[in-house]
Amino acid sequence: MFMELWIELMILQTIIGYCFAVANEFIGLYNIKDLNVMKGDFEVVRYHKRFGWIEVSIFYILFIQCMYMLYAHLQAGDPNLFIPSGIWAHSWIGGLIASIIVTFKFIVARFKKDQIYKYGKYLGPLGFTGWSLAHWTSLYNFYFVVLPNWNSLGRVAFIVPNSFIWAAIIPFIVGLSLFLFVLYRRGSEMKEKTRFAFNQIAFLLHGVTFGYEKSAKELLGTPALFKYVVPRTYEFIEKMMTMSGLDMKELEKLSLSDALKEFMKMSEKIGMAEKVKIKWESEKSFIIESVNCSTAQVRSVMTKEELTNAICPWAIFAAAIANKLTGKELRMEPSEFNEIGALTKLTLLD
Repeated sequence: MFMELWIELMILQTIIGYCFAVANEFIGLYNIKDLNVMKGDFEVVRYHKRFGWIEVSIFYILFIQCMYMLYAHLQAGDPNLFIPSGIWAHSWIGGLIASIIVTFKFIVARFKKDQIYKYGKYLGPLGFTGWSLAHWTSLYNFYFVVLPNWNSLGRVAFIVPNSFIWAAIIPFIVGLSLFLFVLYRRGSEMKEKTRFAFNQIAFLLHGVTFGYEKSAKELLGTPALFKYVVPRTYEFIEKMMTMSGLDMKELEKLSLSDALKEFMKMSEKIGMAEKVKIKWESEKSFIIESVNCSTAQVRSVMTKEELTNAICPWAIFAAAIANKLTGKELRMEPSEFNEIGALTKLTLLD
């Protein structure tokens, strides 16, 4: 009885996991023409990540259970493992091959984020293919091999549908519902137009920033840029952030570390970046990192040479605040840009 219950629970897990895999595939297909449009689309990216973590967690939980099942079949000397059969297909095609495919996609998504926007239109379907191999071979083995044997003994499924058809279509119904929920959360059509208008404005201003920065460096030199541009930048963001609900005068009462944290929270709140991280390396040096910046699309149309020695606007903002609060000049290292943001090291000078 325990083994039968466990098998049903595993089928339930694959149905649930596949629901999220289908939902994520819908999100990917929705943006398949140009994945760059997802940059700055924080609500969609947030749910895409959540669904991804859920589906991959369920996949590996199932993988561990299946490995135990495979071990049990090997110990029992099950001949069906080595001849075309339901357990053969699920063990080798839906188990070994599927896990290799899903793991490859997971490694790229987790540790090679830059590659997602370049090759996501291939990696997404590849990962979904791996999930599909595991899911469909699992359903086939259960509904066409295991369940008929149970039925012959007078037992039916209690946790999952007794019908293969229902088990097959439920993930697509739930997956589509999850996808539509994500679109609903992102906002109505009017909000959608506003979002794109906001991001396009940010996109253009970011491009203009790079142009002015390059010109200023060539005409004035880097020292002059930091001496004159950075302080004036603070004057601008003081007015801008006041309109957004952040009193910069109150910010000046805080320590530099706390002031930067408050500024970054507001930056996330107004939708300019999903996350802005600050990592202090010493009392004088810190790294500012933007993650899923709404202006990251700029890098999609710029060459590597054009980004050489460029500085992320977030770093300029941070330098302006640090300059105002400490009265010290700063040294800014050239930003390390990636597909979704940038890292910049800043150091306070004595």
